[in-house]
Amino acid sequence: MGVKLREKKMADGRISFYLDIYHNKRRWYEFLNIHISKNKPGEEDKAKKLLAKEIKIKRENELIVQDNGLIDKSRRKADFVSWFEAYMNGKKANYKNNLKTFKHLVRYMDGKTLPFQTITPDWLKDWSNYLLGKVSNNCTMDYNKNLFTAFEEAVRKGIIFVNPFRKIPRHERLKLKPVYRNAWTLDELVHLMQTPCKIEPQYKQAYLFSCFTGLRWSDVNPLQWKEIITKTIDGNEEWFIYFEQEKTEDIEYLPLSDQAVQILKQQKQEQKENKEITPFVFPRVKETDEENSKVYKKVYYKLKQWAKAAGYDEKRMHFHTGRHTFATNVLENSPDGDLWTVSKLLGHKSISATQIYAHVRDSKKKAAVKGLPMLNFKIPQAVA
Repeated sequence: MGVKLREKKMADGRISFYLDIYHNKRRWYEFLNIHISKNKPGEEDKAKKLLAKEIKIKRENELIVQDNGLIDKSRRKADFVSWFEAYMNGKKANYKNNLKTFKHLVRYMDGKTLPFQTITPDWLKDWSNYLLGKVSNNCTMDYNKNLFTAFEEAVRKGIIFVNPFRKIPRHERLKLKPVYRNAWTLDELVHLMQTPCKIEPQYKQAYLFSCFTGLRWSDVNPLQWKEIITKTIDGNEEWFIYFEQEKTEDIEYLPLSDQAVQILKQQKQEQKENKEITPFVFPRVKETDEENSKVYKKVYYKLKQWAKAAGYDEKRMHFHTGRHTFATNVLENSPDGDLWTVSKLLGHKSISATQIYAHVRDSKKKAAVKGLPMLNFKIPQAVA
């Protein structure tokens, strides 16, 4: 193994430093972007050359640590907040959720650094208590799951020995709390459709499309016509969506209900009549500012007006209610609607994520109980 600090003469006469590294029978070069004057080096140039030498020594130490399976103590002193930001930016999947976690982390630290070595079970408990004062129990668990995954990556990279979350005794960890998932009944959806409200029609169409497909906002707003395909099966035209889920990055092949197809046909006809040339199914709900979610906030506000006009609680009106509506109504109204099928329709990676839909409404429970047959017998009288 060898790390050599070398110089390269540039066209303008300056010297550029780079590392010549030979390790595990492989040679590569790392350019340091440090340049000095060759003819008349001043004090600043001398400082730069010293910095290049220090980088060379540090790089050499890193390779020694790597070869011997050791933890680099200097890396444990690095700021986790900065590291998590870089980690988050390097992961497309779950970026938005990681970003929410990062923003809370920045506010919690309030400008202070957070070395890896200071993150203990006690720190995690204090952090969780802070989150519980800002968001719900389950949302706190969701944010902590993001940190847990990041710590696992830090372990793999040899920055820390063990994930600090694993040091918390099981009985002291937060537990998932059951939450009632709001969903619209089919009668309520009919009432919504029949309720006049002066908002952009595509807002209504996009939301109802979510209710009949289970798609998230992040999947509905960028939906393109090229992702809608039709096939002839047993003599019938069937419609499907072939797309990549924004949250999981999984490719999904989703059959569409007749109601969802009707919405698509209506939207295609309107675009044709208006001579609107666009690749998007719902161009007026396409998010144009992902960081600030400007379109989403506008759509969200207008949909609440629609719910209020229909006489419904405004809190029920959001795109996740549309997703819950789809899952619940498939389970309640389709003879083939079981949890495994719904899990596949929602794009869940495991059926455990679908278990939240295992509840059924009282009418379904009543129908199930009433389905038991009457038996022709009398209960004998108790003997005194």
